[in-house]
Amino acid sequence: MKRIICLILTVVILLSGCTVHNEEQENIPETDTTPVSAVWIYYDELSMIKEKGGTEKSFRKKMQTMLDNCVSWGINTVFLQVRPCADSFYESEIFPWTHYMTGEQGKSVPYDPLAISVEEAHKRNISLHAWINPFRIAFSDDLSKLSENHPALKWIEEKSGDVVFVNDGIYFSPASLEVQKLVTDGVREIINNYDVDGIHIDDYFYPSTEEKVDSVFYKKYTADGGKLNLDKWRLSTISAFVSSLYNAVKSEDEDCVFSISPAGNIQNNYEQQYADVKLWCKENGYADWIIPQLYYGFESKPLPFDKAMKQWEDIHKNDEVKMIYGLAAYRVNEEDEWKAGNGIIKKQLNLIENESSACGVACFSYSSLADEKRKAEFEGLF
Repeated sequence: MKRIICLILTVVILLSGCTVHNEEQENIPETDTTPVSAVWIYYDELSMIKEKGGTEKSFRKKMQTMLDNCVSWGINTVFLQVRPCADSFYESEIFPWTHYMTGEQGKSVPYDPLAISVEEAHKRNISLHAWINPFRIAFSDDLSKLSENHPALKWIEEKSGDVVFVNDGIYFSPASLEVQKLVTDGVREIINNYDVDGIHIDDYFYPSTEEKVDSVFYKKYTADGGKLNLDKWRLSTISAFVSSLYNAVKSEDEDCVFSISPAGNIQNNYEQQYADVKLWCKENGYADWIIPQLYYGFESKPLPFDKAMKQWEDIHKNDEVKMIYGLAAYRVNEEDEWKAGNGIIKKQLNLIENESSACGVACFSYSSLADEKRKAEFEGLF
């Protein structure tokens, strides 16, 4: 396992625009000169439910173990999911405590998980980026699982259109300006209270293409004279939100990196998520880093890894927007080319090194890298 991450680090060091990082220097992954070798740590991996919230000591030990492993693998950047479902892994005045801490949303713990995570990451010269899902409220439509102080409940009661029930879950409408303000205020709160190195959002923008997701707001737009069709209006709406979030991050801390990890299939970004990734890659003011999730094999149909990477290379026209490729560590030990030991990750890294403008890679996720059953994939690389 250590070998594959060392290979990742070696690869990104060789990529255009990147130089070797001096581990004795201050942690500066947001600069033009530092290669990014990253991993995502998501809510299940952070969860303390089995310990009913645990203690400061037990959570700190958990983070120390995870971050020590990251250091041994050569990881210099962690995307830590601190808000998976309009909730928080930290003390917030806006969002309730996540149920992934204690098993009950809104129930606090006597310590601050995010503060501990930032502290322990920085001790190891690892950059920590706070990862949020902006619009998801719950995976199920069971309102009883929401805490009494959840900000969505007021809008649900008012039937304002700011909250929608779709795909058996609950989501904020991405088109709501009130929702966008809530999300942005939450980001400002994180930056003001914690020494995070970045804010990161994933590929979940529109939860569905159904009209009911934003019908209240689109009807108002057309009634006010708007001429864009629904698809183009949704693209414009999401880009305006992303730009606003970027500006909010920079207004609080100009050195804080704002990154987005869109779906690897460019067409799906436009047709399902309404994410104008071509615009975000070409123009300033939307993101510092774009991290497409290239979770495909070379034999994948209809989109193999090399074709997907080439498509992203073709739209990456702005050197100020850094391209980092997301790799599917979690798929190792699946069938065919993903069998552990077949070397698919090595092949992907070689292609990135030789034919891309990328300045780093990111692996999903931590537990996959730490999984002994995937070990064969990471052996014999040197």
